[in-house]
Amino acid sequence: MEKISKEEIKKLMEIEGEVRGVVFQTDAEYVRLKKGEEGLKILKEKTKELGYPIEYEQIKTMDWYPVGLRVVSLLAAKEAFNWGNEEIWDMGNSAPKYSFIVKLLLKYFLSLRRSLEETSTYWRKHYTVGDLEFVELNEEKKYFILRLKNFKLHPILCTYLTGYFHRFGQYVIKGEKITIEETKCMFKGDPYHEFLGRWE
Repeated sequence: MEKISKEEIKKLMEIEGEVRGVVFQTDAEYVRLKKGEEGLKILKEKTKELGYPIEYEQIKTMDWYPVGLRVVSLLAAKEAFNWGNEEIWDMGNSAPKYSFIVKLLLKYFLSLRRSLEETSTYWRKHYTVGDLEFVELNEEKKYFILRLKNFKLHPILCTYLTGYFHRFGQYVIKGEKITIEETKCMFKGDPYHEFLGRWE
């Protein structure tokens, strides 16, 4: 697995924008679940090694942190535990289960359409950068499309968000079998990221 360089990390940390502390708390929860308290120590050590230590226990849920640190946390987990895309996807998929912001927002959304229409508001509760838009819902053909613009941080987030939107889809389309696929990607030359959700 190719390791990220200090120069790349420095560039990530120079990206403007912020993210809520809750994302680091969900990372920590996932690592605890999979690797125990010892795993969390290893992860913290890895963030320090990358030059941007994250003290996960001291992170405050609603405080804002540099958006580059979001990527540092994921890359540190990937390197520390030799994880591949499958684990990063699963990490994203697990995150909404631990996020009280998600639980709070979804409590008020009753219909599928309403939940999808609120995704941009929901995104803004987590990130000051990027614009998440609800593009289309076809209940007859059983699919929806979400588009994420102005958000080009690192490909690891494409994998993470695919897992994340999968869980979100499961919450709003209760009890259905769902798949989420990133059909457009800024790292592949597209002007934005696009996620296609289908259910049976």
